[in-house]
Amino acid sequence: MPKDRFYRGYVSSREINGNIIPQSLQNLKIRDYANSKKLGFKLSITEHKTKNGFFALNDLKEKINKFDGIIFFSIYQLPKIKKLRRRYLEYFIKKKKKLFFAFEDLKVNSIKDISEIELIFSISRKATKLNSISAKS
Repeated sequence: MPKDRFYRGYVSSREINGNIIPQSLQNLKIRDYANSKKLGFKLSITEHKTKNGFFALNDLKEKINKFDGIIFFSIYQLPKIKKLRRRYLEYFIKKKKKLFFAFEDLKVNSIKDISEIELIFSISRKATKLNSISAKS
């Protein structure tokens, strides 16, 4: 891989699927994932805890032509709103950028790959509903 090719990491101070995961651990996972996949990796950008705001992700959108893609810690850092989530994913794919999700060991680089992400969100949502129903019983 040429030295000038690299991926940016994306970590968050928000809850990730109901869990608070220290940014240091997110960065370790991203770095180890990048090394295992032989991806050039430079610093992660941090999404700070703002309600429904994706300032860091928007910053990555603006600067996406400077790198090859993004390594997210988890798919659960993406917006919860499906339409918004798809808009971000499709934007990066149309720019021919690769997206990786280290925790789930997923790669997204085509519109078809988005369906796998959506399936995981759907199953997770249904499991959460079932869990809350059984907790009430």
